[in-house]
Amino acid sequence: MANKYQKFKMLDKQQYAEVTRFLKKCTHLTAREWAIARLCADHRSATNHAEMTWIGAHLPELVPFMNEPYSRQAVAAAHAMFKDKVLRSGTTFFYAYYSGLISMEDTVDMIHQIAENIGHLLSAGEGKTPKGDVDAEVQRKVAEVLRQITHNLQNRD
Repeated sequence: MANKYQKFKMLDKQQYAEVTRFLKKCTHLTAREWAIARLCADHRSATNHAEMTWIGAHLPELVPFMNEPYSRQAVAAAHAMFKDKVLRSGTTFFYAYYSGLISMEDTVDMIHQIAENIGHLLSAGEGKTPKGDVDAEVQRKVAEVLRQITHNLQNRD
């Protein structure tokens, strides 16, 4: 299975620090967190749990910019940090809108940039251009969340 994993093919010749710099341009993630989150999503057991021990043991084979295996605990810690950063980033974005710190126009502009970043990350992580229109899909999903937030704001009082 490890020999067929091609998610990071476009980053074959990159070093860990270079991948982290690439990610830091549009995310709060490190190369470690990004790679491990991708592996945890792709390698699940029959009970739908990430195969953390297996991922850690095969990390250098699966991800070209990772040089050594990780323990199960190190994989779990990186995956937990990924989830924490996603939660905090989402909270920051939606709080800024919800509290009126950014306008709807600014929010829409940000959504376009977010969609562009997502497309870039998907192509780097999977070695191919993403299917479909990422911008339109992201806009639809975020618009629905913003509608719900607006509805909650109106009904809060």
